[in-house]
Amino acid sequence: MRQYYYTVASLPAIRFEESPFLSQDEFLDYCEIEADPRDMQYIREARIWGAEDEPVGEDGVRAEWDDRLREIQRHAALVRAQSLGRDADRLPRAEMQDATLPERLRQILNEENPLKTENALLRLLWQHAESLEAGHHFDREKLFVYHLKLQIAARRTRLNDAEQGAEEFDQQYEVVAQSLMEIAT
Repeated sequence: MRQYYYTVASLPAIRFEESPFLSQDEFLDYCEIEADPRDMQYIREARIWGAEDEPVGEDGVRAEWDDRLREIQRHAALVRAQSLGRDADRLPRAEMQDATLPERLRQILNEENPLKTENALLRLLWQHAESLEAGHHFDREKLFVYHLKLQIAARRTRLNDAEQGAEEFDQQYEVVAQSLMEIAT
């Protein structure tokens, strides 16, 4: 696997609590300088809520990330169904890779407001991204995880900015309202 010593070493540190120094576009443009096209495509495919399609014959960090997201989504669906008093037997069962995940998700989903819930979910994703970095120092996997962390930090920053949060709410509300209008007509 190709190593990207200069690219990784020259990236600014990224922390959950801080606004990122780079935008996603700046990061991807920077990676393109050194990364080969196949690795660049892999790095671009990093999505904090999962890939739009299944990894084709890919192992590694992307597959682990997507597996963990499916586990989180399935456990969250079970927690929601149970809290609503619905039958959870028909829901797909989550693999038990992390025995602490169901209780952590229960606590996250029972936060007092949606902003705290979202921040707690982002923290959970951040922690998983950090665990995926182990053993990857200068390869495309490290750049993939950096792209994930960049997205998480940018989303956390947007959500915690009152003005941007209002814009995000308005955009999401418009999507939901439009969908409801389509259903009603």
